[in-house]
Amino acid sequence: MASIKSLAKDTAYYGLSSIVGRFLNWCLVPLYTRMFPEAEYGIVTYIYSIVRWCS
Repeated sequence: MASIKSLAKDTAYYGLSSIVGRFLNWCLVPLYTRMFPEAEYGIVTYIYSIVRWCS
């Protein structure tokens, strides 16, 4: 029973951190699109996609 509790706790922790990270990214997109010109925003987006693919 303790192992199931530990598994649920770890799952909630990693799941919540993933959701929070995606939510922050979603909130920052309008700021990024106003701050960077199109070419630079494309580079930032490309680098972000590489980082997500490698992790």
